[in-house]
Amino acid sequence: MKATESMIINGYDLNAEHDRLAFPDVTVGERRLNRGTAKAAAEGTPHGDYADVKAAHRGSIFPNTISEASPVIDYSYPATGMFVDSPAGVYLDLYQGVAQKLIDAHHPAYRKTVQRLTETGLIFRREINTDDFVTLGDGLEGLVTSQDLASLANGLCKSAFPNVGAFRTFFTNSGAESGEAAIKLAQIHAYKRFVARHGMQVLSRVMEDLAIPRVPYFDSQSDEPTWADYPFFVVACESSFHGRTLGVLSLTRSKRNHHLGFGKMRSVRHIPFNGEVSDFTDLIDARPITEILDAPGGVSAVVQSGRIPVDLAALFVVECYQGEGGYRIADRTWLRGVASACAEHGILFGSDEVQSFGRTGTVFAVEHYGVAPDILWTAKGAVVGMMFARAELADDCHVGWHSNTFGGGKFFDVNMSHTTLHLLTQHEEPLFDDRTILENSQIKGEYCRARLADLSARHPELFPDFSGLGGMWGLTVRYREEIVEAGWRMGAKLLGCGPAGEEARLRIVLLADVLTREIDQMAEVLERLFTEIERRHDDL
Repeated sequence: MKATESMIINGYDLNAEHDRLAFPDVTVGERRLNRGTAKAAAEGTPHGDYADVKAAHRGSIFPNTISEASPVIDYSYPATGMFVDSPAGVYLDLYQGVAQKLIDAHHPAYRKTVQRLTETGLIFRREINTDDFVTLGDGLEGLVTSQDLASLANGLCKSAFPNVGAFRTFFTNSGAESGEAAIKLAQIHAYKRFVARHGMQVLSRVMEDLAIPRVPYFDSQSDEPTWADYPFFVVACESSFHGRTLGVLSLTRSKRNHHLGFGKMRSVRHIPFNGEVSDFTDLIDARPITEILDAPGGVSAVVQSGRIPVDLAALFVVECYQGEGGYRIADRTWLRGVASACAEHGILFGSDEVQSFGRTGTVFAVEHYGVAPDILWTAKGAVVGMMFARAELADDCHVGWHSNTFGGGKFFDVNMSHTTLHLLTQHEEPLFDDRTILENSQIKGEYCRARLADLSARHPELFPDFSGLGGMWGLTVRYREEIVEAGWRMGAKLLGCGPAGEEARLRIVLLADVLTREIDQMAEVLERLFTEIERRHDDL
């Protein structure tokens, strides 16, 4: 199927959109590309193999996630919307910088923001937001501070989760650091709560029971003892990916190469994603901590058995839309059951929204589940890293609990992020008949679902299944690596996710302001691609 004169979704005429497609050409040097007319028709390797470029990269940059088969992107060829030009022709970028691109970078609102930053000479201004307050004096209308961005973001949280109350923001430099801040906030909250409930003497008994020593070096700085470790536990999910810094790496459980050779936090447990609620509740020993201490084996016996005393349980973390784990969506009954158990036991509930922010038809993917997180965090499409949490949790944060250099201090990033959040949720976009870009993502998500269903019906052996929301879709395919390689040569930049196997997952990432014609182009490219793969394999 494709959009026709009668294709209406939620009152929106998909076909009528074509009459409003008026975009300026994006030019780089003498090359031009227009989002409203471009067609994906690459024939050959886009941008070439560039052995010299790859050699220069290997010779000057430490190994990361790049491989010999990774694409080489030539900046001398323009990109706009979902389209990228290349010497081999135009192709579709179907993973958008691993979900870091949320709205077309050439939207007039971005150009206006950059122009204003340039006019005022503030485009490169940087401050250390954790050490300095900032304000705007006269003559800087149209620009915003970090607290303006936080106010807008906190408002989005409050609208999404009205029963929670007020939120506050902590700015970071990445999704991984946002997750680190979430872990630290949950653990300091658990510590302060434990001491308030049970006193320092009981905590000392727990530390002695677990053979955790005090650190005498800090005794001169405070009467409050400092220990070498704090056993406040975090529960995460199998197949999860929360980043590669050592704190969040302890939560990540997707690929072996993330873990090989690295030390971990001991106070982490994992449960199956979309398993049973009892996988979580059976971890929790609900007895009071003093009862556990007085029982045979004490706290040590409980911890060694793999369980967690409820007074030491700090945080449950979930990607309700798993990214690296295979673009898998959480089961509604399971997630709601775990969230309910967290609330019952006083365990903070955390949602990692680094890939899913603004991309599933709602600001946060967890909104689809009717549960309210205590902590959630993002980066990527939000431009800056942000951790949001219930405002009262700030009362547990002593000065210096966390800090960084540039989080919220880069004036350019702060203003681009504010523009992004405003565009996503408040700007009434004429291109989409005065709907918001977030509403567009909802509508186009349903259209994408229909196009993918049609493709799956036409290629059931090669492409048997898919799932997704808004602009995030996971496709189950056979011959995944071959599809990715052939797609790059036929007009589709693709990326796998999740484990390899006879059937494996591909990710499709759409802009929130994706056009109907871009989804049609995607379906046409995938049709050609799947047909070619089937031609190569007689068993399909």
